[in-house]
Amino acid sequence: YNQALANMNAGRLQEASRKFAAIDRQHPYSEYARKSMVMGAFANYRQGNYDEAIASAKRYLTLYPSSDDAAYAQYIIGLSYYRQIKDVTQDQKEARQTIQAMQDLVQRWPESEYVEDAKAKMRFANDQLAGKEMQIGRYYLERREYIAAVKRFRTVVENYSNTRHIEEALARLVEAYYAMGLTDE
Repeated sequence: YNQALANMNAGRLQEASRKFAAIDRQHPYSEYARKSMVMGAFANYRQGNYDEAIASAKRYLTLYPSSDDAAYAQYIIGLSYYRQIKDVTQDQKEARQTIQAMQDLVQRWPESEYVEDAKAKMRFANDQLAGKEMQIGRYYLERREYIAAVKRFRTVVENYSNTRHIEEALARLVEAYYAMGLTDE
């Protein structure tokens, strides 16, 4: 375990990950195995091996749901999803997963030191989801598919009212309603 920590501190994350995994295999359910599991998740996260980090952290939470490091493991899951969020022109599955993971953190460990950052990551992910809705709405508006565009803009207004896209959504709604001749709307 100490060698793995030394490797991690020296920047040899791949070697640290291997050693943390070896501890878990050779001494399962020991105190060092428990610590190694969460440290291995962190090392994988730092290397950009997000799927492995998520799997390791989820396994940790399954085995040790009430340990001191459980909130940190949940935070690693959320960060791993957060780092994979793509541009608004692509699928936003990771943004939804980030929100879910960070909400779990905030609900289960409200006193955790990671809560404030988790809330910031959730705000960013919500902004991404709103941006995706706006992008689709603008696409429909350009093609004069006003009902579909209105539906997307209304989704932003109703579900993402605390994002930076709310002003444009309202303006685009007015534009679409005028184009349909619904001046009362």
